[in-house]
Amino acid sequence: MGLMTAMREKMHVVLWALLAMFILSMTIGGLVGGANVIDILAGNVDPRTTIAQINGQDISPDYFNQLVTQQIEQARSNGQKISDFQVQRARNTAWDNMLQDVLVSQEVDRLNISASDDEVIFHLENNPPPFLQQNPNFQTEGVFDWTKYKTALSSPQGDEWVPIENFMKSTYIPNFKLQKFLDESIIISIRDVKNEFSKKNVKYTVSGIHVTSAKVPTEETNPTDEDLREEYEKTKVDFSHDELRSVSYVNWKKSPSKDDTVSTRKLATALYERANEGEDFSTLANEYSMDPGNAGTNGGDLGWFGKGQMVKEFDKAAFAAKKGNILKPIKSNFGFHIIHVQDKKTENGKDLVLASHILLKIEISPTTLSNMKREATLFSYDAQDNGFALAVEEHGLNSNSHEKLTQDSFSIRGLGGLRAGVRFAFNSKTGDVSNIIENDQNFAIFTLDKVIEPGLKSFEDVENELKGSLKKAKVMAATLEKANKLLVKISSQELGLNSVIDSDDELDGIKDEVKTLSQGFTSIGRSNFVTGALLAADPGDILGPIETGRGHAILELKKVTAFDSTEFEVQKESLRKTIFNRKQNQYFQAWLDDLKTNADIVDNRNFYF
Repeated sequence: MGLMTAMREKMHVVLWALLAMFILSMTIGGLVGGANVIDILAGNVDPRTTIAQINGQDISPDYFNQLVTQQIEQARSNGQKISDFQVQRARNTAWDNMLQDVLVSQEVDRLNISASDDEVIFHLENNPPPFLQQNPNFQTEGVFDWTKYKTALSSPQGDEWVPIENFMKSTYIPNFKLQKFLDESIIISIRDVKNEFSKKNVKYTVSGIHVTSAKVPTEETNPTDEDLREEYEKTKVDFSHDELRSVSYVNWKKSPSKDDTVSTRKLATALYERANEGEDFSTLANEYSMDPGNAGTNGGDLGWFGKGQMVKEFDKAAFAAKKGNILKPIKSNFGFHIIHVQDKKTENGKDLVLASHILLKIEISPTTLSNMKREATLFSYDAQDNGFALAVEEHGLNSNSHEKLTQDSFSIRGLGGLRAGVRFAFNSKTGDVSNIIENDQNFAIFTLDKVIEPGLKSFEDVENELKGSLKKAKVMAATLEKANKLLVKISSQELGLNSVIDSDDELDGIKDEVKTLSQGFTSIGRSNFVTGALLAADPGDILGPIETGRGHAILELKKVTAFDSTEFEVQKESLRKTIFNRKQNQYFQAWLDDLKTNADIVDNRNFYF
């Protein structure tokens, strides 16, 4: 009895604690799309304040959003239309850049790499970073001007060099030293340089036979069901998946209504009447035309054009009209055209028209959008109250679905890029119905149909992937077998490749072709295997079978031009630099990939995007 009394007395404390937990959970859910409050209170990484943690270093959502915004603004400045796809790409690029910057900075700290004031001065005076060399203030006719730069460096007007000095000391020079440290692993032998020279300068005379998939009967390379099942059982551990979600949705496409078409036609008719009543056609075109080529400056002028150069409706009307006519609105897939036929002539037997036009595109109106949104809102209410399926039936709509969405998906089948739909799927419970979710093309209402726990993909899900990989393996095995048979035939009959090629019209062969290795050979193209084999061969050698991108080749090296030692000396340092830059990129990427593999990374982007 005493225990029950104590529990009743303390129950209000428990209830208040539960209420506080609930409110906190709702707050977090609203901010970050459903964070696990228990995980947060247990001391795990809090997604409200940390979008990423890299080897214990926290990255704030605000900082990451700044990086994403920079990527989006850069895309916008390049004239790209910002869609869900562009936003997703901006996020991925920002993430990769951030990850690289943090890991490199952490390695700089671990290796105790720093910069002194003297080093800052030395680099500023002798090795200014690219962003300074590219500054227009330090350039003359687009080229870095040392005189301008040194003058500015030696006569500061205030503290404008302080942030640059700080950047040089904290980031640029330590990173520069780290790169030099990594560069110490790069070894370039004289043989490497000679091979690079040979690829670009030495000409090889080659005959060859290329056995490709085209020479292999389809029945020999198509995997059987048994092959596919056996391969799946051997490799299914490679086909694991994270949690998946399946959704259904209805959508309202943002297309102009009949009223929008009527409204546009009325405006086109009114403009036609104004032009016929004497208003200047060019002025009307500059004010009203929606032709991207007009830009409000050329009066709708289209220049001279012949038959078939315009859309069918426009073409027919313009060539049927008389000189000087202003035609009633003509409708095409682009919208309504009001055409002014300025002149007509025949040149070299071809009829030509000189015309200008006013194009009015049929666009969706705010009223139509508002009506669609109201209809979608009503559907959402009904679906939330009565169930999605019943609402679909009562509203007379058709539903669509997208199965097995991943956390990283950004598009919905039938709707295009719609990250918000994916976010709804992963922040909801089965049967939940969304509010309106939209992109540039659609309003949509979603329901979550199913949650698929992490596991292995089914055979049906990976069948096409297996079919592709097995077919490629069978093709390569079949081309290798055929190439080996040809090689035996050549060896046993002591025939040159040219004779074998002449004896079989179906062979894909080349005869006495002269190319550099960097150019590649007909049918074969450029192949590292072919290049390596020819570099090590002597004239008269039969090489192969050598694997190519499409099968296997047998080659006969006929002749090699002499190695020009004089020209090699001219190109040697340039070639060494080319090899160094290539290896530097390869080594740095391998080093960075190793850092990423061994890093402890917490990724909380799913709570936000």
